[in-house]
Amino acid sequence: MKYTEQQEAIFAAIGETEDHVIVVAGAGCGKTSTIVEAANRIDGNAAFLAFNKSIATELAKKLPDNVEAKTFHAFGFAAIRSAGIRTKVNNYKVRNIIADLLGKDYFSTPLAKLVGLVKGSMVDGRDVRSIRRLIDEYNIQFESSREEKQAIATIPAILNKCKTETSTIDFDDMIWLPLVNNYPLPHYDLLFVDEAQDFNEMQRELIVRVVNGGRCIIVGDPNQAIYGFRGADSNSMRMFRTRLERESERGIIDLPLTVSWRCPTSVVQEANRYVRDFHHAPNAVAGKVLENASFTPESGDMVLCRYNAPLVSAFYELVSEGKSAYILGRDMTKGLIAEIRKITKSDAMGIDEFKQLFNIHIKTKIQRLEADEKMNQALSLRDKADCIFIFANRSETVGEMIDNIKMVFDSNDEGEIMLSTVHKAKGLEAPNVFILATERMPHPKGGHEENNICYVAITRAQENLFFVGPRPGKN
Repeated sequence: MKYTEQQEAIFAAIGETEDHVIVVAGAGCGKTSTIVEAANRIDGNAAFLAFNKSIATELAKKLPDNVEAKTFHAFGFAAIRSAGIRTKVNNYKVRNIIADLLGKDYFSTPLAKLVGLVKGSMVDGRDVRSIRRLIDEYNIQFESSREEKQAIATIPAILNKCKTETSTIDFDDMIWLPLVNNYPLPHYDLLFVDEAQDFNEMQRELIVRVVNGGRCIIVGDPNQAIYGFRGADSNSMRMFRTRLERESERGIIDLPLTVSWRCPTSVVQEANRYVRDFHHAPNAVAGKVLENASFTPESGDMVLCRYNAPLVSAFYELVSEGKSAYILGRDMTKGLIAEIRKITKSDAMGIDEFKQLFNIHIKTKIQRLEADEKMNQALSLRDKADCIFIFANRSETVGEMIDNIKMVFDSNDEGEIMLSTVHKAKGLEAPNVFILATERMPHPKGGHEENNICYVAITRAQENLFFVGPRPGKN
């Protein structure tokens, strides 16, 4: 295979120096094939730290025998087992602890999310100022200031139970426990790290302890950092560099991958509105980018949106046309039902009564959030409310509405047309991509990450890109 000058420079830096290497790889720029080839050119004890299990499994088939592919959680879980701890995974562990401390009737969802962010940020449970910053930054919605204060006061006890009661662990504990309890971790002479723009402090700490004097090959794209809402640091790669400069005696080589092998020339040109140093391959097709396009997806196409509610409407529209479609991701179901249950526990309640009560409830919450200048939380809640109203308008009772929600979001990913938020579609691609609600992209109060969301959405297209509305950012 013939490699580009950029790829050959990466191979040389990894194979011929002892420096750390930081690769900024644009969307569809061949980072996986580059890393695999680089791994085949090294000797010694090495590992590839993958973002999720499916990536690790796929890479394991391609990497040489001396390079082990594992996830963060696999590293951490192995350390827990090596420390002689017999444990089982229970992702309700934190909720169960909260129930023990605050009662079974306590609505634990906001506090459980906050505990996860405290762990991911490696924040001390007694650091009230940092915890309040997490609440504001990551859209944690408590019902009242009193409940928020109570939650903050309970966090030290929750963390202590998580740390000491190790007969069960949850997803966060797999990484957090080995760090806070100082369990021995495996060591590698060279560690490949992918998707570095999406890591939190807990993940970065694990990487530093695992490499422990060895070399890091860090790959990522700051322009694709879009997971700030769930605890990732949008400047994660810069933080990696700063830490390596401070703690390592090795040099650091920065190299780019800027030629996209996925996107046609027209799509690359559109992406250049957000990222300048991003280029099409020499043999790229022209493709097309259409503004105010008709919504006509067919089998194999991808439908994207910054928000959830337009996807729900689009799903029903496609189904009414006899097309096979599904919405990617099942995590919406619990959140929507939890919001509904704040109004009523009765499935028999009529939908008109529910809508009246829900409307008052939502308006009050959004007004309070906006008054507190928690705009991200207000936007998130408004999108959730829009989703619920769509289902309400297709139902006669609360029970029927909940059944409809489960039907739409728990479809087991069966269908010919995929609908997804931009966040869930990261890493995916399709010949034709339709983007909905473009008039609300990028959101003016969402910060730089909103521009990244536009870039990620645009660069999913392999052939044609259809804006079902104006171009994002166009007034």
